[in-house]
Amino acid sequence: MNEKSKSDITNLRRAQLTRAAYKVVGQKGYYDFTVRDIAREAGLSTGLIHYYFKNKEDLLLNLMREINRNMTTILNRAIGKSDDPREKLNIFMTQAFDLLKTEKDYFYIVIDFWTQVNKNERMKRANIKLFQSYRDEIIKILKEGIDKGVFVKMDVNYTAAVIISIIQGMIIQYVIDNSVFNYENYVKKVMKHINDLVKKKKQ
Repeated sequence: MNEKSKSDITNLRRAQLTRAAYKVVGQKGYYDFTVRDIAREAGLSTGLIHYYFKNKEDLLLNLMREINRNMTTILNRAIGKSDDPREKLNIFMTQAFDLLKTEKDYFYIVIDFWTQVNKNERMKRANIKLFQSYRDEIIKILKEGIDKGVFVKMDVNYTAAVIISIIQGMIIQYVIDNSVFNYENYVKKVMKHINDLVKKKKQ
């Protein structure tokens, strides 16, 4: 077997195990799953997991990186279809809010990972990169909107942090208690509020 074939198999197996980990951690939580659970979900032996990942933590960190990479890819693909920063901002928000319907396990996993930031330095760095990638994307959109004269001048770093806080905060509240408000109605209100915050008023 040549090196390329070995590399392809390694990538395939790691992806297979990451998908299984995503499902298992989403269902059982950070603390309650075992390597055997993931092996069973993937249809592979526990020995193979230890071959491709050093330990449970290494697998979870790979899962965190893979989540970040996938979300960024999907978001960039959607945003890349538009040249209008106002539309890009709405695409970003829609993608974020729709995750609750399309990838509900994602939020349970992220919440579980947050519990590790004061205990695990590697997990903390992974979370920092995840949030930084969200802010960077918003900052890029805001700067483009300012340059094109469709957004008001603002502190883009502060505004990006506020936007992410509003979106994430509302989603997390709903994940914890879905009886607290009507999600679709609040999504519309939040998106309007954020648009009103950044858009330049017509003279």
